[in-house]
Amino acid sequence: MLDDFFCNNNRRYDCCGVLQTSNCCGRMQNRSCCGTIIVNPTGPIGPRGPTGPTGPTGATGISVTGPTGPTGPTGPTGPTGPTGPTGPTGPTGATGPTGETVQVVEVIGTNTLAAGSEASVVQTGTGQVADLTFNIPQGATGATGATGPTGATGTGATGPTGPTGPTGATGPTGPTGPTGATGTGSTGPTGPTGPTGVTGPTGATGTGATGETGPTGPTGETGPTGATGDTGATGPTGPTGPTGPTGPTGSAATITVGTVSTLPAGSTPTVTNSGTTEAAVFDFGIPAGATGATGETGPTGPTGETGPTGATINGLAAYGGLYNNASQTPTLTTANNYTQVELNTEMPLLNTTTATNQITVQQAGDYEISFHIGLTSTLELTFNVTARNNTTPIDSSTIEQTALETATGGTFVVDVANSVIVTLAENDVIDLAIAATTDPSSATVTVLENGDATLVVKKLNTTS
Repeated sequence: MLDDFFCNNNRRYDCCGVLQTSNCCGRMQNRSCCGTIIVNPTGPIGPRGPTGPTGPTGATGISVTGPTGPTGPTGPTGPTGPTGPTGPTGPTGATGPTGETVQVVEVIGTNTLAAGSEASVVQTGTGQVADLTFNIPQGATGATGATGPTGATGTGATGPTGPTGPTGATGPTGPTGPTGATGTGSTGPTGPTGPTGVTGPTGATGTGATGETGPTGPTGETGPTGATGDTGATGPTGPTGPTGPTGPTGSAATITVGTVSTLPAGSTPTVTNSGTTEAAVFDFGIPAGATGATGETGPTGPTGETGPTGATINGLAAYGGLYNNASQTPTLTTANNYTQVELNTEMPLLNTTTATNQITVQQAGDYEISFHIGLTSTLELTFNVTARNNTTPIDSSTIEQTALETATGGTFVVDVANSVIVTLAENDVIDLAIAATTDPSSATVTVLENGDATLVVKKLNTTS
């Protein structure tokens, strides 16, 4: 062994400098060869000789992997790579604590609207702080008070009939009538009276000065309790209780006004939330005001002056009318054969009567007879329209007209109206009839609805 050799020959040798490739220091440490050993002094080291030729390659040694060295320091961060595709959505996180609920509602005004108006609620401000203005209709005007008593009738003599004079100025207002008696509600029943206490003994009657008053007798037993009286007024509101602990923080709420409805007078106002606790929508129901009280009876007016006798004006002595309220299809079979028109709805009557499609006069006299008819036909026909007296056509009332084709074609139209004056006897019967001048059997004739067939009679003279 080299370490034994060098140490045994007592050489001064820097094994670490010369024999590094042989790992001399590692092998000779235990023998102190790598220290400085001086046994016999030597001269200085001569110069290094020239490098010898390279020896032949030695046989491949046994490869033994040494232990892994320590990890080197982290290198600098490389450039950022491109963004990868978005990963799947993670599960929903736990619900956070409830936020603080903020709901501030403040009524900033109310307005009275005219009776019959629609109630409304106007919201201003933000969703969390709602400022509300209520518009509420007042109640309907109360019924008119009863009319005051009529003033005394004048006693002047009736003057001769003269022209109607101008209207006189309104007289001064008369004194206010007496106020009506005040109504009183019925008094509730009185509770039963308790029994009378025992009367104390009567003192002796003296003849001199009045004796002292005898002692008061004992109080009688308390009578039975009377009926319970009406419930007293509600007492004042008690003091506000202590503030409760702060609730959990709620989410920010919003408030909006939804529908506003006017309720009947006397109803209970309503406010309902048609939204949610976080997004409130308030629907208001506001009752109309109650109807006002009946006004007081007006004062008695002054007695007016006796006016001049007015001229006598007479209205119609007799009248009546009929009309149709639905379309109809009269059957026309042969030429010049009159067919009665259906008139199924009655107008006001005076001294006339009606039966099926006809009017009967109850007074003889001069009458105006008016009629109107509108009809359509599927063929171009000529029609006669007439008022009849006892089924006989009144010649002066008869009108002939040819149907005109409409712009769309295929339909022909007739529209006829007339008015005549004739003398009628009591119980004459008037009706309305139509006829075609040529064969109408293959045509469809339709009388239109709602007043397109009318018949009216009016008596013009006031005497028979």
